[in-house]
Amino acid sequence: MKQDRDEVKTQLLDELFANAPGKALLFMRQWPGGALSLVHLNVMMILGADGALPMNQLADALDVSQASTTGIVDRMEQRGLVTRERDPEDRRVTRIQLTDRGRSAIERLGAERRDKLAKLLDDLTDEELEAFLIGSRAMRRARERHHGEEHEATK
Repeated sequence: MKQDRDEVKTQLLDELFANAPGKALLFMRQWPGGALSLVHLNVMMILGADGALPMNQLADALDVSQASTTGIVDRMEQRGLVTRERDPEDRRVTRIQLTDRGRSAIERLGAERRDKLAKLLDDLTDEELEAFLIGSRAMRRARERHHGEEHEATK
């Protein structure tokens, strides 16, 4: 018997949100050199994706004040995750960039996440694995279409 689409969607959402975020937070609290906050992780992910950014653009990306961003960057700089550099074209602008240690941290997090997911996928049957791949690809395509529509709407 085929399930109702809305019921399947509800069950899938329940499954996707059944992850315990506390375990991820526990990992970040045990980070070498002290706890890694979600804000620090967010900064590292933004800089990893966008490259070095001026302080005001980083503040905008974090949706916090520039003063708050300065404090965040201060703590991250003390831990060797980011550096400040003067923009060579405009010395008034300070750009924030990941250090090698910051990039390494992102790479290590990504590798650990991939390894853990691979272990979980090992527990799936061949049929479940194929269905999951089909569903994941469909979700990526939907996200790309949705992102494209949002981008068009802001033009």
